[in-house]
Amino acid sequence: MTGSIDLIIGAGPSGLAVAYWMAQYGINARIIDKRGTKLFRGHADGLRSRTLELFDSMGFAHRVMEEGYHAAAFMFWRPDGKGGLQRTGQQQSSIHASSPYRMALLTQGRIERFLLDAIRGTSSLDVERGVIGESLSYDESLENDPQAYPITVQLRTLSEAEATPAPIPGTCPYHPAPDDRDDLIQKRKHEVGTVETIRAKYLIGCDGAHSWTRKQLNIPFEGSHLDHIWGVMDVVPITDFPDIRWPSSIDGPHGHLLMITREGNIVRLYVPLQEDDEVVADSFDRSTVTLDMLRERVKKIMAPYDFDFKICHWWAAYQVGRRLTPTVNKGRMYLVGDAVHTHSPKIGLGMNMSIQDGLNLGWKLGLVLKGMASPSILDTYASERHQLAQKVLDFDQRWGSFFLKKAKQKQQGLVVSQKEQDEMQAAMQEAFVENELFAEGHVAFYKASPLVHKGSTAMATHLVAGERFPAALIRNQADGQPWWTTRLLKSDGRFRILLLAGDVRRQDQQSCLSAISDRLTELLKRFTPPEQKLDSVIEVKAIHSAPVDEVELSDFPPIVRQFDENEGWDYSKVWSDSECFWDQQCKGNAYELWGVDRSKGAMVVLRPDQHVGWMGELEDVAGVTEYFEGIFHEVKP
Repeated sequence: MTGSIDLIIGAGPSGLAVAYWMAQYGINARIIDKRGTKLFRGHADGLRSRTLELFDSMGFAHRVMEEGYHAAAFMFWRPDGKGGLQRTGQQQSSIHASSPYRMALLTQGRIERFLLDAIRGTSSLDVERGVIGESLSYDESLENDPQAYPITVQLRTLSEAEATPAPIPGTCPYHPAPDDRDDLIQKRKHEVGTVETIRAKYLIGCDGAHSWTRKQLNIPFEGSHLDHIWGVMDVVPITDFPDIRWPSSIDGPHGHLLMITREGNIVRLYVPLQEDDEVVADSFDRSTVTLDMLRERVKKIMAPYDFDFKICHWWAAYQVGRRLTPTVNKGRMYLVGDAVHTHSPKIGLGMNMSIQDGLNLGWKLGLVLKGMASPSILDTYASERHQLAQKVLDFDQRWGSFFLKKAKQKQQGLVVSQKEQDEMQAAMQEAFVENELFAEGHVAFYKASPLVHKGSTAMATHLVAGERFPAALIRNQADGQPWWTTRLLKSDGRFRILLLAGDVRRQDQQSCLSAISDRLTELLKRFTPPEQKLDSVIEVKAIHSAPVDEVELSDFPPIVRQFDENEGWDYSKVWSDSECFWDQQCKGNAYELWGVDRSKGAMVVLRPDQHVGWMGELEDVAGVTEYFEGIFHEVKP
């Protein structure tokens, strides 16, 4: 059996992030996964605020908010000098000041559920379960032909036994959420044993730390060989520990324990399985780890507090090292997520990095496969995400060094004074604060490229080209309703030109808008297929600084006030940065947040991932035109 396809994607969170964009762009893709069903329990569980902002733009952040646990502080515990434990500090997150979201904790299976639903809501794409790749070849001579299929993959359909992971001893029966029940049933597109030969234009390996794709491409996985063995379990604890419903770090006389509060009454416990907390002995056999071993280890660390459990949803013992590939692709074959980078669980960034990798590559690949942009924009996936992965590993090493120092002190039998303990905790809290914006995904350090114009910042002094557009609460001009920009700027594959129109009560500002309206209309026509709506590739929105009730929608030019004979006026394109009397969060301070003059305004271009691509003066149509000419192919009449 043979066939041709635009793209083959591995599953998992990063693969589903790529697939989300394929659904938005209508790409002919296949998503394959070795497992017979989706994940339901265990694995990753932490979502940072930037990931939630992106989920908001994808339409399902509210589902995470309803189901997840939301973390705003972290507790520290250590010995009290009397044989017990004491609470020694609390690290509070400050991220709520710059985002509508803070960290949410929810099992990966539910995150995959939400991503799958978003994909199915706009396309016929779905994951093909119980399928593996058996061979992969690449014809380099076809690489520069955009219509060619240089990749050949052999796929085999697995039996139910081959596709079902071994049961985890000691876990309780799984009671799926109603919307997960259909995915409990293993389904196959083809009969078991079917072998297909598929030719593809592109391939993305989102197949984890032990990536088959990476091995086929012969890309090394470089880094530390001093791995760490960790035990992790999701349990419903029975304990008198007072902070069991707070994320906490216990650094006791019998070892270190990391507690992550989760949905319902679940608590995730990370426990190092060796006394020195770091280096794995050659003789350590991970297969000998049992759930009772983890239970007894936690009991010992938490003493004198009681600890036990009767309900365990999931547990595992795994080996983690800091590793990074030297490259993210060979030709048209790309690696994403854990196939590129791995680190310890201490910093809680694995799933976030993987999802954001997939979202970064996916929209760029969608534009290329649609023939709208040059394949050269795909080079920015490596320049933007690979350097960020290195920063994550550096952060993990710094954070892990605190635990290593404690372990060495213990191993050497050193007595650590109260002052030294205080200094170490202060250093940990300082590192937390210094890296919080990075860890939360609020800074990305994207460099200059065709997608990032590092030009003038004079008109928006708080915005940085290449960085995320800071979230703000603004009001719709037509009905006065407040919306967060994260939801307003939907992840639907479009670039956006934001006309920060300033004070449109002034005649000169209205004249400026009228003057650039026709020129922007011509710009959009150059890159929009004739059969599509004018805003289908690049959407223009206006955000002015005048009060809602002192301006009329009819004051704005047609480019942001479009009319359709069937649907009437489009009320979604004109917004006001003004105070809302019934929503205390809506303070009318977005212009100040962005560093924009409330009288003169500015023009800002956002990429489909809400990162700033270009910015300049409100009337600089020539500058924004040059930016888009470096990305899009002009549509032929």
